[in-house]
Amino acid sequence: MSCLFPAAYHIENMKRVLIGGFISCIGNVWALAIILMAVNNLTSGWTTPPGRLLTTISELGMMFFFVLSIVFVLLGIVIMIIEYFRKEN
Repeated sequence: MSCLFPAAYHIENMKRVLIGGFISCIGNVWALAIILMAVNNLTSGWTTPPGRLLTTISELGMMFFFVLSIVFVLLGIVIMIIEYFRKEN
C-alpha cells in the first residue's frame, strides 16, 4: 500500500491525525477532572433544566473551562474525521 501513496503524504496526514487525537484527549481529561471535582462538591439545591451536575459546575465557576474542554473534544474529533476522509491530490 505504501507504493500507491507518497511517504510525505502519509506523514503529514498522520501528524494531523495525531494532533486531532491529542487535542481530543486533552479535552477528555479536562472534562473528566471538572466532572470529578463537581461530583465531590455537589450542591444541595438545584433546578431541573440544567441539572445538579451543571448547577454545581456553574457555582464552582468552572463552566467556561467545562465548555472549553467540550470544544477541544469536538475539535479533535472533527480534525480526525476530516483527515480520515481527505483524498490524495
